[in-house]
Amino acid sequence: MQWSNPIPAPLDWRYENLESKLIVGQDERRVLLERSLASENKHDKYIFENQQLLKRNNDLESALQELAREYQGLQIQTNKHINRRWLEDSDVFACMKCNQQFSVTVRKHHCRNCGNIFCDQCSSKNTPLAASKKPVRVCDQCYKELTS
Repeated sequence: MQWSNPIPAPLDWRYENLESKLIVGQDERRVLLERSLASENKHDKYIFENQQLLKRNNDLESALQELAREYQGLQIQTNKHINRRWLEDSDVFACMKCNQQFSVTVRKHHCRNCGNIFCDQCSSKNTPLAASKKPVRVCDQCYKELTS
């Protein structure tokens, strides 16, 4: 745009002043826009990282709960083993699994794992235990527990 009349000196100075302020304002606007975009990118990055951390936290909490359940199960098994005692021959008169009466031909056999007394058929399995190097006689139930 061209002026047909020359601009008077005070107006010319104002025009230049306004033009320089406009340029400064545009530069400030550009800098603020760049900062805003950078902040948005950081914000998006932090949201993504937060989602990843929440997912990892949930996974770890689930794993911890599973470990707690396993630990509780192991404690129960350990307590069972600790509380097991070797039964006296004189206390038992029949197989503790099939209830067959013991006699001269039906002998009593201790399970080396649980200490209970069984007939030959119900304690015919052998498996190694932590306390023995050789496989020892165990009842069918203990055999299943030890070999599974």
